[in-house]
Amino acid sequence: MGGRDVGINASRTTLSTVKPPFDRISSLSVMPLSEIAINNILEQHASQLAQFKEPDFGGEPPDSGMPGDYLENICDWVASNPRAIAAAQASQCTSTAPDIPNWNTVLFALVESAAVYLRKDDEIFEAIKAARSGNISLAVAHIKKSQETINEVAESIGCTFVQLCDFSHKGPKGTWVHSGAFCGLFVSKSSEKPFMGVTYKGTTITNFREITTDLDFSLTNPLVQEVAWDAKMHHGFNEGLFGTFNTQQGAQVAWDVMFNQLVHAYNDHSGERHMLHFTGHSLGGAYCTLTYGEFLRRQNEVAFANFKFGDMYSLAAPRVCAEPFAEQVNLHTQPKEKKYLFRIVNENDPIPTVPPRTKSQLQSIPYVHVGGAWELAGSGPRKMPNEPPQVDPQSIPELFWNAAHHQVKDYYAHWTSTPHD
Repeated sequence: MGGRDVGINASRTTLSTVKPPFDRISSLSVMPLSEIAINNILEQHASQLAQFKEPDFGGEPPDSGMPGDYLENICDWVASNPRAIAAAQASQCTSTAPDIPNWNTVLFALVESAAVYLRKDDEIFEAIKAARSGNISLAVAHIKKSQETINEVAESIGCTFVQLCDFSHKGPKGTWVHSGAFCGLFVSKSSEKPFMGVTYKGTTITNFREITTDLDFSLTNPLVQEVAWDAKMHHGFNEGLFGTFNTQQGAQVAWDVMFNQLVHAYNDHSGERHMLHFTGHSLGGAYCTLTYGEFLRRQNEVAFANFKFGDMYSLAAPRVCAEPFAEQVNLHTQPKEKKYLFRIVNENDPIPTVPPRTKSQLQSIPYVHVGGAWELAGSGPRKMPNEPPQVDPQSIPELFWNAAHHQVKDYYAHWTSTPHD
């Protein structure tokens, strides 16, 4: 779920005019990911792409997916709010209490979530061709080009970016034209207040696979035992994150690939552990909610013991599961846990009201949102009550009429009315 027109009003701001706010912190010590770690992750990515179907566009490459002014718009957010960006960094993208989000961090999460839409599909398709022909080094070169614009945004907020998993142009086994998740990691360059942001991409409207994934909301059992506390979940999201994909490395699950690459990136640093946060817009918000749930559910396992993780900031997320998922996530984000959940919803955005699609389906398809919801509005933010009872889905006419409120630009416009630095 998501949209193509996700910028704000056209701006003359360019990346050359945006200084990373962390330049103002005298004690900053740059800590990018090592070239070895990045290249290893990129080669793994290229090996995944080798199993994707080679695209055929009749000699014409696809467009790169986003409006031409989109990058300028994101840069304008950063340039217009240097104190908020710097304050988010200083807090390691955390909040101090479960009842009020750190609005500076919400902006930071919005920038991260918006930036991952900037991946260049035309370069990814060239990477697929190169990988399928066996030229992994050329595939890596195209992957790097596909992420150049994301890298520029990451630099403007004092971060390094690396992709963790990419199945957005391939369907898992047993599905029709579904897709898997695209997830990236923003790594701060601060040694004093280090943090990382696990960020999932939302739906690009030119990607029919992602749209199909959004619309397939029948309730199914988790594909992996015990995931989501065995709650029934959205079939499309279930397949996209936990379905099995055929790759050069054999059968792989998107969540496992994301996690393994995250471990690699996390362990690439010595010294103080990085504080992890989780974010994503729309479809990305759904995936980040499920991922955060897994981190909470499995936090006492040895494989998760090294992580220092804090909050989740989902944006425009649809519902993902029936109970007991929301009940358990809410239980694991109580004040004593020091891990807080914030579900940011724009006023009149129809996507957080689904699934199900109609009010009459609420009892037979009993999806329930996780807690921590805050609604953005021009008059300022307001706390939303936890479900149940569920918010009624908007009608079909309302859904089309209010679609603009789902765009990232509208989230930013209403974020400006929040109390922030």
